[in-house]
Amino acid sequence: MVTLRAMTDADVPDVVTLWDHAFQAMHARLDLPLSPATPVDVGRLQNRIRHLRGIDPEGSWVAEEDGAIVGLSQSLVRDGYWVLSLLATAPDFQGHGIGRELIERSLAIADRDGPGTIQASRDPAALALYTSSGFDLHPVVQAEGMVRPGSTRPDPRVHEADSDAIELVDAIDRAVRNSSRGEDIRAMMREPGLRLLLVDDRGYAVVTDDRTVTLGAVDEEAATALLETFLAGVPVDQRVRVMWLTAKQRWAIRTLVAAGVTLDVQGAVMVRGMPGLPVTYVPSGGYG
Repeated sequence: MVTLRAMTDADVPDVVTLWDHAFQAMHARLDLPLSPATPVDVGRLQNRIRHLRGIDPEGSWVAEEDGAIVGLSQSLVRDGYWVLSLLATAPDFQGHGIGRELIERSLAIADRDGPGTIQASRDPAALALYTSSGFDLHPVVQAEGMVRPGSTRPDPRVHEADSDAIELVDAIDRAVRNSSRGEDIRAMMREPGLRLLLVDDRGYAVVTDDRTVTLGAVDEEAATALLETFLAGVPVDQRVRVMWLTAKQRWAIRTLVAAGVTLDVQGAVMVRGMPGLPVTYVPSGGYG
């Protein structure tokens, strides 16, 4: 018999293993490329799960049968803004309503009529579940590939910052998404290779050498300056990835196309309590 209980710290390694198993099985089922988690991926995901479990323990759940974890969900709330960070069910247990029970537990930590988002994969069952849970579907693309040499230039106003800039980041987030998330940005910056970029007091981006993690800006000029500076700094032989772009993020899509980066259909951002993602905002898959 499958039972639901609160996630514990001891569950985290098994939760990450289940997540990767379910993710790879979904990719195989949909004939998508397989990309097993690397040790770096595993470490980052474990850190993120522990961080969110510590701040939002009421949003972290597992489904268990005979001592084995067969499902998981994790959600967070920042200033009333609800985000689903993770939801997965073991392949052999899918289709039995476990996912719906898990997301209901996660949804219960915030106002059901308040703002919320889910960064969703292409999985048809997941898209149906989120839709029936009250979310509107906004299709997204991801950009992945090589940056055309000479197609972008760094903006001189953009500079790297450290955790001392978190108050400024919070002010930008409150202006852009009506919700600050300084503790989450700090958690991101503790991960190896992640950097914080700022443009004046108008925008920020968390990036690695090859991908954007999240971005927020008060106007399109600042958002574009951040994205172009990131692209200009990508090593010549390095593939780049920018995810979770809806039709509203035209500034990003046009910048990436001009840089020669290929666009591909990714999945959807599911939205509740607002018309869609803010225009000058690119969410994180796990933090919203």
